[in-house]
Amino acid sequence: MQMDALLDGLGAKAFLADYWQRRPLVVRQAVPDFENPIDAEELAGLACEPGVRSRLVLGHPERRDWSVEYGPFDPERFSALPGSAWTLLVSQIEHYWPEASRWLERFDFIPHWRRDDLMVSYAVREGSVGPHIDAYDVFLFQAQGRRRWQIQEPPPKSPLCLPALPLAILRSFNATSEWVLDPGDMLYLPPGIPHLGMALDDDCMTWSIGFRAPGWRDLVGAFLEDRMHAVGPDRFADAGRSPSTHAYELSDEDRSTLRDGLLARLELQPGAIDRFLGAFLTRPDPENGDVEDQETSTAPASKPRLDPGVVYRIDPDLRRFWMRTPGGITVFFAGQVLVSRGLQAREAEHFCASETIRPADWSERLPELSRLLETLLAEARLEPARDSGA
Repeated sequence: MQMDALLDGLGAKAFLADYWQRRPLVVRQAVPDFENPIDAEELAGLACEPGVRSRLVLGHPERRDWSVEYGPFDPERFSALPGSAWTLLVSQIEHYWPEASRWLERFDFIPHWRRDDLMVSYAVREGSVGPHIDAYDVFLFQAQGRRRWQIQEPPPKSPLCLPALPLAILRSFNATSEWVLDPGDMLYLPPGIPHLGMALDDDCMTWSIGFRAPGWRDLVGAFLEDRMHAVGPDRFADAGRSPSTHAYELSDEDRSTLRDGLLARLELQPGAIDRFLGAFLTRPDPENGDVEDQETSTAPASKPRLDPGVVYRIDPDLRRFWMRTPGGITVFFAGQVLVSRGLQAREAEHFCASETIRPADWSERLPELSRLLETLLAEARLEPARDSGA
């Protein structure tokens, strides 16, 4: 029922067939009787915390006087802001709002490997981040106040951005459609459509649920890098070769041997590529890790020990997915491949969705898990839960 309301009664299959990555969709009262659970002061408080990704954008589309500041912010900065035309954006809200996972279940008809994050923006009247183009799918949910959205279709073939700005704001934007969203309304936008949002009220809050996809260039580069690490130092060998007839010719025999050697080392079989994809899509983002300054630390280095009976909380930045393979279910966690023993689909889904983990519960079905958890514990990406005795 939640999904039907979210998609204006279309259902997931019809939405994905007719709208997803094709055309915009406006849904009135996507979440009926919605009450915003995120307070503006709490959002500003988050933006003052180290490690929280936040931005403050000031400017107006007509004046083009854009500027951007990055958090963490001093609390006094907010009291010095003008009365209009600014926006605060805080990313990865799902890491800080306990009920986020449950609320985001509405979007589970799209797999989690495509989901980026939940970003919340707070704006005063005429607050905007300028006309721009996103490279990802986004659901723009109006949580508080009213916001006007304008789009330009068809999109320009070669869009240009304003120079000397840290924001990718379009040099020109010609609106062809517009909608005003009230609390509970939602706009879906596929990638590549120029759009401009403008707060019509003070205390305007919009939630952006983004769905990214890896670039083919990134995938190819990462795959080749992965194979480079796997290939040993051995060289091309041609013992027992036949005499050459033409010294400058790349013969059929030599080309065949080189091709076969490259293909063998690239491991282009589906199973090898699947393992790479699972590991690549769960690699931790180094920018989100808690890296300790080794030079300033005076405490002796000590490696924490993993207790199989303790419940640990997993860093929400760490992704976990699973896939069906000829040998059974394979789990991917923090860039690592975990072969399972008799793991069922519902168990794999539970493992990937849980915010906490007790190593002893998975030792038989995921025998390689403990070693990975020890590494994550040493990297401070795992910590005992407060209710670890549960």
